[in-house]
Amino acid sequence: MTITAEELLQRYAAGERDFAGVSLRKIVLVNADLRGINLSNADLTFANLIAIRLTDANLNQADFTGANLTGARLDRSNLQGVSFECDAVGAIFDQADLRGDGMYRSRLNGARFDKANLEGAILGCTDLLGASFRNANLRSVDLEEAVGAANFTDANLLGASTYDFEFRLGRSIFCRTVMQDGSIRNDGCLGIADNLCEEK
Repeated sequence: MTITAEELLQRYAAGERDFAGVSLRKIVLVNADLRGINLSNADLTFANLIAIRLTDANLNQADFTGANLTGARLDRSNLQGVSFECDAVGAIFDQADLRGDGMYRSRLNGARFDKANLEGAILGCTDLLGASFRNANLRSVDLEEAVGAANFTDANLLGASTYDFEFRLGRSIFCRTVMQDGSIRNDGCLGIADNLCEEK
């Protein structure tokens, strides 16, 4: 079922929250506040979702391929099995469930994944410059050819798949970070990075 942005916003304002499986392809919902909405299995391909608020939403198995999620808020949302491959620059995914997500080739510059669960997610070829994964679960994540200096303070990277890790991600912040082989890396807990490590 395809619905327009106007219809979605009207029905949401009237109290409706269940829009599972709807087609919102190429929809424009800039700055929309849709907290708590159910868009599981929805088609959001090539949608313009700049600065949208999807906090506490159910987005399980939704398709965001080609969408623009720049500055969006998806914190505490269920995003299991979601297909991203999109722009999510500066987006907030704090405490979100992103297990098994496909973010291949996504632009995640400055995005925040603090305390998020990304176990088994695919972040291959992503741009992670300035991204934050503090206290995040990145077990068995695919980071093949991901690039950029990110913050991995207190993150768990056990079993993560990487290629040329030091060259591509070696300038990141590592503080109490569980690395791919189970070792703990703390070389980022020096100088300026030390303040970041102490914050909770």
